[in-house]
Amino acid sequence: MKKIFILLAALAVLVSCKSGHRYSGSNGEKTQKDAEAEFVSSLSKSDEEAVLALADDFMNKMQAGQVDEALDMIHVLHNNVVYKKSAEYTQQLKQRFTQFPVRSFEREYHSFSTEGNNDISYTYVFVPATETDAAETMKLMLNPVYVNGKWFLTFKDLGQSSKALPADKQIHELAPAPTAPRLNKKSE
Repeated sequence: MKKIFILLAALAVLVSCKSGHRYSGSNGEKTQKDAEAEFVSSLSKSDEEAVLALADDFMNKMQAGQVDEALDMIHVLHNNVVYKKSAEYTQQLKQRFTQFPVRSFEREYHSFSTEGNNDISYTYVFVPATETDAAETMKLMLNPVYVNGKWFLTFKDLGQSSKALPADKQIHELAPAPTAPRLNKKSE
């Protein structure tokens, strides 16, 4: 009788643990995997084309030497809030792209995850190849952010997850879902 009781108790513990740990997290909260599946399934082909066109427009302006116009397209994502760039940051970016101008570029890949974390990766040439030397290139990763039905271009920060990272460096699929980004009132 004692063995049956222990067996039933162990079975009850296993069932309660199993039912509490489902696809949507141990507390019934949405997971990273849920958030990604929901966001990606909400995007249409035209959504994807629109954000890629926006990012390519940024790169085309850079290549054409329209640095100010291109930088006007960039926002900043900080603590899940989209801000307009400060004058100081704009000047830093302008100096960077003056020192390392976009002479030509190629989009390497893109990946969508959540409203606030997406990848559009480019490699760009800042010193063209010569007869004796290979072209000097740099990688550039944009993070398009989706807020209130509109895309905002931001640069990918070192601390942000990316599908380009090794699997062990990405956000675990059972981690809590990120909160949706929002606009700073001054950015509206």
